Amino acid sequence: MSVKDKKLFCRQESTRHFLFSSTEPGRVQRTKTAASPPLGKALQSAFPQVLTGSRFIKRALQQLEAATCFAAMVARIDSSLQDGEKPAEAFITAGQLELATILSDSCSLEKGWWGILEPGILSAVFPGKTDRQCLELAGRIQEKLARQNGRTATLGVAAYPNVTYPREKIFENASKALEHAAFFGPNSAVAFDAVSLNISGDKLYENGNVKGAIAEFKKALELDGANVNVHNSLGVCYGLQAKYDQAMQEFKTAAALDGSEYMALYNMGLINKLTGHPRQALDFFLKAGKVRPTVFEIAFQTGKLYLELEKPEKATAFLEQAAELEPESSTVLRFLGDCHEAQGRTQAAITAYTRAIRQNPQDAAAMSALGYLFDRQGENLEIALMFCRESVALAPEDGLLRYRLGQLYYHQNRVPEALNEFKKAEQLGYDASGEISKIENQKKAAK
Repeated sequence: MSVKDKKLFCRQESTRHFLFSSTEPGRVQRTKTAASPPLGKALQSAFPQVLTGSRFIKRALQQLEAATCFAAMVARIDSSLQDGEKPAEAFITAGQLELATILSDSCSLEKGWWGILEPGILSAVFPGKTDRQCLELAGRIQEKLARQNGRTATLGVAAYPNVTYPREKIFENASKALEHAAFFGPNSAVAFDAVSLNISGDKLYENGNVKGAIAEFKKALELDGANVNVHNSLGVCYGLQAKYDQAMQEFKTAAALDGSEYMALYNMGLINKLTGHPRQALDFFLKAGKVRPTVFEIAFQTGKLYLELEKPEKATAFLEQAAELEPESSTVLRFLGDCHEAQGRTQAAITAYTRAIRQNPQDAAAMSALGYLFDRQGENLEIALMFCRESVALAPEDGLLRYRLGQLYYHQNRVPEALNEFKKAEQLGYDASGEISKIENQKKAAK
């Protein structure tokens, strides 16, 4: 294969695909519940004096001004009993009334206050209690609710003082603990901790609020500086902000805390790749693959990097592994095609590109490569031209695709169209100067 051919099939692409894991408890069981309806008239009639929202929070904090320690609880009725069930709103409303009654009785016994934090969610505060004591109380409330009518509730608790938060944040923290508890399924209860903040940070990250996620992860580390997952998550956020030194430090810390933390190893490799150190990146990818050989992203990035380092014979096994892990990935199949082509296995390359297009008819790069190979074989020339034209229509700003289309036009003696594509390729940063000069010289010689 010529140098030009190598350039045609080895594309340099940057990636920002960090490995980022949701907090470990999320793998246990996610609740599948419908949103709770607003608290009904029955509850308002039974407790006409109950405070709601900001009025409840303000009154509770006023009552707690003299308290040096206290705990808060938030609770909601689980709106499904089993996967797939959708109980009637009446069931949930009745459960809210029962929960409110039990919570009111508990406050009378424990000298606390309760109210409605927001629609569907009840809350209470207990002066003098720790989060552990409040969690024990939550368990008793759940037991009593279950004995009455078999209903379940999910609860979150938080305590003051907290090394990180002022007292007015206690309801917000208890609510984060409630979401943490939801990861374990119905009838769970959790005390606010670093994992609660990790989950909160995960949600902010998933919603595109990287800055907010960083703030949550930092606070999580104030509570638990040895939390490996939080260090990795914080590193990912820094990486997305191109703060590579800070990202690397977090990944190093995670790997030092847990030598089997494959995500941190992989992410260190990705940082090295993004900062122009491909061989160091490869070392980290290989280490991550030894720890966890069945992760798609590790296999894919390892194979792609070997290909970029012009070692297609080593890339092949990793890309084939990635294709087995995600058979529907057109991107992997396209790179596998590049890998076969780099080793002179034209028919295998054609097969891989064809499979890539079958998986993703909009894969412009695979379409262009397939058209180029058909043209080089002197077969299916009309189909080859169709593929290359369509690829340019899909990705008009890709200089390589313009260049390939120019080659096809030139081979079909459509010189003006070829020159036009070569010039566009040159404008887009792909070196077509040799082809342009060749055509210009031919024009001069013909005069």
